[in-house]
Amino acid sequence: MKSMKIVTTFAVGVLVLSGTARADVERDGFKWLSENRDIMAEGAIWNDRIGDGQDRYKTGGMTQSWVFPETLFLDERLIPGSVSAFELQGRGFIATPDNTQAGGGVNDRPFVQYVGVGAYLRSWDRPDRIDATTTGVLETRAGVEVGWQGEPLPLFEIQEALHDDTQVALSSANTVDGEFLVNLELEGVYRRQSSTRYLDLDIAPFVRVSTGMRENSIRGGMDVIIGSSLAARTWNREPAIGALLPGGSQQRGGFHWALWIGGDVGYIASDVFLDGGFTADGPDVAREELTTRFRAGLMLEYDPFAIVYSINWLSPEFDLQPEGQLIGAVSLKYRF
Repeated sequence: MKSMKIVTTFAVGVLVLSGTARADVERDGFKWLSENRDIMAEGAIWNDRIGDGQDRYKTGGMTQSWVFPETLFLDERLIPGSVSAFELQGRGFIATPDNTQAGGGVNDRPFVQYVGVGAYLRSWDRPDRIDATTTGVLETRAGVEVGWQGEPLPLFEIQEALHDDTQVALSSANTVDGEFLVNLELEGVYRRQSSTRYLDLDIAPFVRVSTGMRENSIRGGMDVIIGSSLAARTWNREPAIGALLPGGSQQRGGFHWALWIGGDVGYIASDVFLDGGFTADGPDVAREELTTRFRAGLMLEYDPFAIVYSINWLSPEFDLQPEGQLIGAVSLKYRF
């Protein structure tokens, strides 16, 4: 945690310096988004093998979003004074017990496989000019995800093929039964961005609410992002592990980068994957109601290509989980 304090102190120092620096700030994220007609992509593949190297618990998955600006479909603003976009997101993941070959032990997490498709409305308010180099903007995201968890999804078979393992011990006693799940997702982010000629800084506190059949929870946290040319870029969040996902950006030449740290605390009132299903009577474990997540990431971009890697720490999610885990997430981006 000492290193986290050092990085945070450095980030705050950069904010103070950027607020007093003299620079011509001509970038306007609102203008870029309002005039953009390109479909933007945000997503990542994640796995614990590229995190702490241990194959356990939330073992792997992927998330991919396609963001369609309102200008592709509408002649006028959907929300007056804001820029809006429509998002289609698909995702899937696997969660396993500690010992897959034994099928898990007593009070170990059950096997879970999940695939979901979500539709969302995203909006960005017109930035408020706070001072010569600083703006603030409210970003919102609201929508519904429809998913299926359990059999007959092929995710466990894919896992066995990738691991060259035919000894995963599945049974009705340790696998959550199949059922449809519908959830409402809401998120609000206030992004305060300071820009100089050479460096940008985003400080972005957020609140995320999930309610429905899959999960009932509320999370609050903050991300701090340092980099070049952050003004004209979208961001998203991976639901299962909380990884930050850099998205579409304004066309720009040359090399650019971004570095971030962040964290959040969540109150989990229900989690169908640990509670044995919504209507199904499946295996369940005693769940932790308060969970924390921390993350750090790096993006290297030479337009139109970018590579992204992040490391994400998740605290234990059920009572007898012996420790938290580190999960890595990677993304390769290319503008078509």
